[in-house]
Amino acid sequence: MFSCTGLRVAVFISALGFSTVQVQAAKYYVAPTPTGNDNAAGTLGAPFATMNRGQTAAVAGDTVYFRNGTYAYNSTTAQIGVTLAKSGAAGNLIKYWAYPGELPVFDFIGMTAVQRIKGVVVTGSYLHLRGFEMKNVPQNAALRAHEDWCIYVDGGGNNIFEQLDLHHNMGPGFFINAGGNNLILNSDSHDNYDAFSYTNGVLDAGQNADGFGFHSRNIANTGTVFRGCRAWWNADDGWDFIGAATSVTVENCWAWNNGYRAGTTAAAGNGNGFKVGGYGMPPSNYPAVLPQHIVRFCLGFDNRAAGFYQNHHPISNFYYNNTSFNNRSANFNLLGVTLSSGADASMGILRNNIAFTGTALSNAATGTGVDAAYNTWNLTAAVTNDFINTDTTGVSGPRQADGSLPNLGFMKLRTGSAMIDRGINVNLPYNGAAPDLGAFEYSGALGIRRVIKTIGSGMQVLRVMDLLGRRIFHPL
Repeated sequence: MFSCTGLRVAVFISALGFSTVQVQAAKYYVAPTPTGNDNAAGTLGAPFATMNRGQTAAVAGDTVYFRNGTYAYNSTTAQIGVTLAKSGAAGNLIKYWAYPGELPVFDFIGMTAVQRIKGVVVTGSYLHLRGFEMKNVPQNAALRAHEDWCIYVDGGGNNIFEQLDLHHNMGPGFFINAGGNNLILNSDSHDNYDAFSYTNGVLDAGQNADGFGFHSRNIANTGTVFRGCRAWWNADDGWDFIGAATSVTVENCWAWNNGYRAGTTAAAGNGNGFKVGGYGMPPSNYPAVLPQHIVRFCLGFDNRAAGFYQNHHPISNFYYNNTSFNNRSANFNLLGVTLSSGADASMGILRNNIAFTGTALSNAATGTGVDAAYNTWNLTAAVTNDFINTDTTGVSGPRQADGSLPNLGFMKLRTGSAMIDRGINVNLPYNGAAPDLGAFEYSGALGIRRVIKTIGSGMQVLRVMDLLGRRIFHPL
């Protein structure tokens, strides 16, 4: 056997007069200049300098590690910082990972072309990005255009985007224009503000910088999931799915303080935590089969508009086990639209949700599209002292070691809460006699939901689900 770091490892086996060759995955390394050099071997001791060079070397199954430091992108002409076009394969993703214990920072502030800038464009599939900070994608005021983008997925599918910190970009932190079956996991998008966006030649600052967006109009782009993510201080919305032709699932995610200039009370864009769908008029813009988005176990609070917003979507979306707290216009805004006429109508299928402090519902009285039961506003018992605390301290703080959300008492049910066992089974895990209301199932300990169920042959299984929606099964 022989090996060389940064090169493919081959194992030669000889038996009975013949030989076989088994090719194993390689590891490459990248470090900022002056340590890194694209003419180097790509080994731990002689790393490449750029993601582009790592992409050139890697094939399906390989891992490209990025060392600590700042990767600065500077250009007066380039529109894109880096394009990830090479694909891996099912079961053999190309992995672009932070070196363990280190933080690679991609800074795009030096991209000054009079163009709409994209930091990272992903057109490849079966890729896994993990552990990067990416920031400062600028707008050029002279262009008088709309937003720019930090990560822009344009056809790539079956990718994982994990533990990314996207911030201070002049447009959305994460944007899917096309591509399906992507998982966005344990990632943050915050403090994004498009100061130089124009609409019809008029400055319209703050109207386009969402935290996360899915806007593919391709009906084949199914299967996108956002899990364990956070969006805060984005000038427009935390999540936005306007124009999406296929359904998106958002689970165990938090959104707060959206719709403001970061750190202030100055209004900017729309300001919803979760803007779930919607299309422009006329109705001919709608896809033939309308998607029903799913938002579950999510937390929206202190947003300038609604925590959860139907956004003129012409079919009811699913809102299960969410907590909406102290949003300025309403906790749940159910404003939908009638498909045939474009007239306002209320829409939404809602179960086991909590609305606390402020207006529980808005636009919920017109039409017959709302199907709501087992939510706090359907109960005779009011929500009062039902939480461990309502203190937001720590919500934007460090994640746990595995990338999961901070383990706080904020908006979790306290012992004795009237919201425990007050829900209805919607085929999601729960503990006790019935599901609890809200984003956090009570267990007597922070951050863990436990349920014993009977499956198939009657074997009992202990299911542990953390705040990320991950499930671990242990036979009893």
